[in-house]
Amino acid sequence: MPSHVLPYQDDLGFTNILMSALGGDGANMAAKLLFKIAVEKLDLDGGYDARYGSEKTGTPTDVSIRLAPYGTPMRESGPTRRPHMLSVFRELLIRTQDLMRGLQPDATVMVNTNRAPSEVREMLRLHSGKIVTLDATRIALETRSRLNMPMLAVLAAQLNFPPDVVKTAIVGQWPKAREANLAAFDRAVGVARSKNFEPSPDYPLEEPARVTSPIGYANMLNGGAIDALTHCLVPDPNGQPVGQVPVFAAELCSHCGLCLVPCPDPGSIVWKDRKMVGINPVYCKGCMQCVEICPTTKRGKALTEPELAVV
Repeated sequence: MPSHVLPYQDDLGFTNILMSALGGDGANMAAKLLFKIAVEKLDLDGGYDARYGSEKTGTPTDVSIRLAPYGTPMRESGPTRRPHMLSVFRELLIRTQDLMRGLQPDATVMVNTNRAPSEVREMLRLHSGKIVTLDATRIALETRSRLNMPMLAVLAAQLNFPPDVVKTAIVGQWPKAREANLAAFDRAVGVARSKNFEPSPDYPLEEPARVTSPIGYANMLNGGAIDALTHCLVPDPNGQPVGQVPVFAAELCSHCGLCLVPCPDPGSIVWKDRKMVGINPVYCKGCMQCVEICPTTKRGKALTEPELAVV
């Protein structure tokens, strides 16, 4: 069987893909599944590299995927700094992570936003190529899926991966979330907006940004803990942290302690005198696992997901 035909190829034979997200968005899980589909189902070769640390809400993460026809020598590894395809899980990362730098000519950029492709082009200063936009956050919340599912759907579509092959892999990977994931997948493909842009002298190609870290020995907290609100959170235009934490209704809480069982970040759920008193956003990564396990009583649930703002 011949390899799947990829939309791009550099001088080493690769299509370079970069996925930029925040910790807890599920970019690493989505990228692993996409890579598995490419290698096991579509007869492609490639390389995979993930850069992530703490998964507290707001911690920038990225995943690089290189795909090539079967038999292509793998002469390069590590993260890609010159992507043909860029998947942006949070539009604010365009600015904070200098994602406009290093893009190849005629790149394909997919962005989670409610903005039109033309607006995103201004933000990205895209020299040339295609921009695909969708409100993946809203899709994930309304289908009760995760942000990575609509973003995976549009990336797979732009790679021309067969939808049935991708959906089968998704169901096999997360069988308990079958209905939610497939609903998010189908909706994302159906509502995504795209526009092609010719080369513009107003937006010249830029060299990749120099990779630096904002945290080191001089500003690390005692004990090595990272205060997400101080060091990691990407601010929105109003200076407020990006990310969502569960809504806690103290009057509905029975203090059963079930929420402590799945919580991945000790300290997120605050207890005092054997009672739950709130959520600490310094540690909470917004995974909503506590919301899932919180029991529903006649009065309701003590922990719920925050409502998505109407824009």
